[in-house]
Amino acid sequence: MLRPAPWHHSSMPSSSIVAVGDELLRGFTVDTNSNWLAGRLFSLGYPVKRIEVVGDVEADIVAAVQDHMARPELVRIFVCGGLGPTPDDRTFQALARALDRPLVYDQATGAAMQNLMFSRGIAKLRGTAELNAGNRKMAMVPEGSVILRNGPGMAPGIAFPLVSDRFLFAMPGVPPELRSLFRDWIEPGYLRDGSAPAVGELHYHLAPESAFAEAMLALESEYPDVSLGSYPQTELGRLIIRASGSDSARVQQVLDEIRRRVGRYQPLA
Repeated sequence: MLRPAPWHHSSMPSSSIVAVGDELLRGFTVDTNSNWLAGRLFSLGYPVKRIEVVGDVEADIVAAVQDHMARPELVRIFVCGGLGPTPDDRTFQALARALDRPLVYDQATGAAMQNLMFSRGIAKLRGTAELNAGNRKMAMVPEGSVILRNGPGMAPGIAFPLVSDRFLFAMPGVPPELRSLFRDWIEPGYLRDGSAPAVGELHYHLAPESAFAEAMLALESEYPDVSLGSYPQTELGRLIIRASGSDSARVQQVLDEIRRRVGRYQPLA
């Protein structure tokens, strides 16, 4: 099950995710955003190297973002959540501090919010299309940000250019809004140059994971450009050996070596 694609293991661009929300840390909400983003970024050739979860504390968000910005290998940094109208939504304020930029009101975002209120009947329900303090808060973004329109929702996302073709993104935490914004703006505009790795798998039934340890350890040294891992599915009695790398032929060689060196167990067809 090999899917070849060009990818440079040693010099590949990497991404990171900072997921924001007390609800994530307290177990009230499952962080599906990071899982979805990691899968998309891997397939687009910007694999995630770090995922960090922080609460709705401005200083913690600032510290996490600055730490990720200080790592030059992280060329796309995604901050998810905390863009809403309530006081516990502090991501834009935190990013302004992390970037040492003032918050500025984006007029176009405010106008888009008013249009959305008309189209969804919110203005009629409220008796006005005037923005309240919470609405205006969502349009206060770090100076120098590129606004990414949020089709399904009100809070915009942003892209902020860093040095050396690196970008910092802020995205809404509501999963449908995050995915829509990513597909509409980030994927076509900021991730076009990546290439997905070649990935191959061997599936075994009732094979102990420990039987593969020695061969995998040796192959890690012999094929440093290929990532190799084992993933047991205990409830199904299965074991998956997965290899990925820049060169599809090298990935296939590693899988062939696994077959040969652990010949006592035969992979499923």
